[in-house]
Amino acid sequence: MIKKLKNLLWKVEGMEYSDSPATPKTVFHLKYDSLVIGILTYENGIWSFNYTEDFKNSNLTPISNFPDVSKPYQDDTLWPFFAARIPSLNQPFQLKKIKKVNAKTNDAVALLKIFGRITVNNPFQLELA
Repeated sequence: MIKKLKNLLWKVEGMEYSDSPATPKTVFHLKYDSLVIGILTYENGIWSFNYTEDFKNSNLTPISNFPDVSKPYQDDTLWPFFAARIPSLNQPFQLKKIKKVNAKTNDAVALLKIFGRITVNNPFQLELA
């Protein structure tokens, strides 16, 4: 019940994707300017986020969704901080982009690869490692 409620609250309308267990290990770097502040990994159905040592040694404030810089975060659902990078799939222009690279509309890893690099929501960049 809690998982269903969490999924409803964390996904924005138009983001009817799932995290594809068939996706091999995928690693993204979350950057602020040239500093890699964290590593987002998807493997075996689990998302992981860890801050880098460079970030821990910087004077930057942690991301509010991940307040403890020493804690490794894991979940079977992509966190809203990253999910917000994926636009609504109700837009024909976005569907064209997905079809062009032969991705599936229900694969969060593939959608992050296509749309995740930049967002208007925050100053961070998400790059495929």
